[in-house]
Amino acid sequence: MHTKKLTTMTAFLLAGGFMALALPARAVDTFGSNEKYRPRLFARFAGDFVNVPDGMTQDADGNLYLSVPNFINNLYPGCIMKRAAGTGEWSVFVTGLINPDTNRGCPMGMEMGPDGNLYYCDNQYFNSKDYKSRILKVVICPCTGKPVKIVPVVENIKLANAIRFYGGDLFFTDTYFDLDRKDGIGIGGVYRVPMKDFANGPVKLLPKPEFKKDKYFVGNSETKPLPGRGGDNSGCDGLCIDRDGNLFFGTFGSGRFYTMARKADGSYGKPELLMEDPARFACCDGITYDPCRHCVYMTDSALNAVHKWDVATKTFSTLWRNGDTDGADGLLDQPCEPIVWRGKLVVVNFDMAFPGLTNTENDKVHTLSVIDL
Repeated sequence: MHTKKLTTMTAFLLAGGFMALALPARAVDTFGSNEKYRPRLFARFAGDFVNVPDGMTQDADGNLYLSVPNFINNLYPGCIMKRAAGTGEWSVFVTGLINPDTNRGCPMGMEMGPDGNLYYCDNQYFNSKDYKSRILKVVICPCTGKPVKIVPVVENIKLANAIRFYGGDLFFTDTYFDLDRKDGIGIGGVYRVPMKDFANGPVKLLPKPEFKKDKYFVGNSETKPLPGRGGDNSGCDGLCIDRDGNLFFGTFGSGRFYTMARKADGSYGKPELLMEDPARFACCDGITYDPCRHCVYMTDSALNAVHKWDVATKTFSTLWRNGDTDGADGLLDQPCEPIVWRGKLVVVNFDMAFPGLTNTENDKVHTLSVIDL
């Protein structure tokens, strides 16, 4: 089934299933956003071959990679797409490694590693909450640039979400610890694994009740569910690292935004809360660091918005926000992951409705937006 669907998907894309057309703008509330940052359509995938896009990364040549977990229509396998820098054409780079216990592969957050291989979060949480998520490495042939094999490097994760590298270490977020709390507060965490520890096989995290004893644990978030969000207490989601090695991360369930300062000895201080203002920032999904402007861009899936955090001045602003739309004209449709690419901000639209979000429908339009910076 997966091989047949993948072949059909590739043929469809090559035959023109991918579209990047300028469509007429719909009348939709933009909440006084600066028109300078109005999103435009960057990519549109027809049909359900790409029904839930999620994470992005790029390589040294400017090729873009898009993770596609396909949670809504799982007749199609989770995969990773590649956009060629020279032609702009999209193709299937690799299908996600199937977990033998769930029979699914669900790529989400991704990052090119310093070793030239592609690492991604395999999020199995929607299939099983029994520690089935993993960090996987796509081994890439340095001569051809093609994938050779996929191997696990970290196991025993609840919900693997975002991934980054710094100083030879792999950092990632685990969104749910699933620890019972009478107050309903959810806990998520950030982990740090030296790449040298992969030499003897996959690293295995400790069970969540013992997370403070785990030598790879760095810090955690706490999420108190917001009114009208269906009790969502999702913890750490997006993650990025600035030029000095400081960590930034946020919570999906409440929009709490944190930093962790990197010390001179390479260790990290405790999480410092930078922002907690649900009216302006209700949900922190993916985030990315812009070294040219020394700022962090954050996608807000609840408010259909992209925000900016100025690292130097510690100030918050909203680049763009719009109401409910299918994204066909390039407007935001439950944005989940931003990436700075060639001086622009490319934004992935997850479009998988949850309670309390601006986006109310899993529509048939699957898009990426782009914002001029």
